[in-house]
Amino acid sequence: MNPLRIFIVDDHQLVIDGIQSLLSSSEKYAIAGFSRNPEKVADLLQEIEVDVLLTDVSMPVISGIELTRLIKKKYPSIKVIAISMHGNSDVIKEMLDSGISGYILKNTGRAELLAALDKVVSGGTYFDENVTRELINNFGKKDEECRLTNREIEIIRLISNELSNKQISDKLFISERTVETHRKNIFRKTSTQSVVGLLKYAYSHKII
Repeated sequence: MNPLRIFIVDDHQLVIDGIQSLLSSSEKYAIAGFSRNPEKVADLLQEIEVDVLLTDVSMPVISGIELTRLIKKKYPSIKVIAISMHGNSDVIKEMLDSGISGYILKNTGRAELLAALDKVVSGGTYFDENVTRELINNFGKKDEECRLTNREIEIIRLISNELSNKQISDKLFISERTVETHRKNIFRKTSTQSVVGLLKYAYSHKII
């Protein structure tokens, strides 16, 4: 099977070199190209096939937010993972709205980078644990706007860590049926169907 093609966008060559080094021994992923000039990326992608775009968030001329919007509009099949030095909630909000499939920090190691890529190319979403924790904690602090109970907030945190209903029930000493009921109530109250949906809901309703 041909390796999946990764394109890197960052205005620092050191970061680009670092990601290339992390993926150099991978048989599943190959670097299709890279650019330090985000304003040129859309045109470059006309010439090469790319499965996943890794983009810095803070760049001159065009930010990662603007680039993601452009790429998702012109090349909707390309998955986008944001890479950043920090997990600023305002920035994460805009990146979520722009259409990213993942958000990782620049101190990420090889194992987590590969885990993020695996999750995203399989159709899922991946958020750095620290980013998810910050978002869920902020979400929980302002839960009154969508009337989530403390137990529902607790379950949201566990769902964000990808625990199954069985694992959640074991951790909270409740039945799986009770967990399923809580999950249904959470998604019903927020009109969402996934953890990412919960985060988007929280942002769009100014809960965080």
